[in-house]
Amino acid sequence: MSLFKRLSHEKTMFFEDFDIAQKYSTKGRTVTEADAVLFSTLTGAYNPLFLDEVHASKTPFKSRIVPGLLTVSLCTGLIYQLSVDPFGEGFVALVSARMKWLKAVHHGDTIRSEVIVGDKKPLENHRGLVTLRAKTMNQENQEVGEIEYNIIVQTRS
Repeated sequence: MSLFKRLSHEKTMFFEDFDIAQKYSTKGRTVTEADAVLFSTLTGAYNPLFLDEVHASKTPFKSRIVPGLLTVSLCTGLIYQLSVDPFGEGFVALVSARMKWLKAVHHGDTIRSEVIVGDKKPLENHRGLVTLRAKTMNQENQEVGEIEYNIIVQTRS
């Protein structure tokens, strides 16, 4: 058995498996200082709001914040971990992602996402376009961001 098969989820979603208005909830993930520093270093996002506690303490945020794109990346990773596996074997491509930040995420916050299938349209060549809308929440159940993904997914046939 291949490593991929051992690590893959029980259900792989194809276009037919996405039902409009279907909701999914991810597990939570605590964002650490190390996550933010590594992400900033890896991407070159050397913003003092992310890295300099003295500077950040003088801003309306009162302390360092997590880069918004890190929050989006973690949210996407949490969606990958859903047992229904929307980004699994049937997934072809991410066409677009639209993000909106509503509240800062700080080191130590635990985020999770509520995902809903917003729309789906058949395409040519045994494929379809699926819109997933994710609301990212913190440990206080406050919405910190919204992400809309448009993905191309294979059909079963």
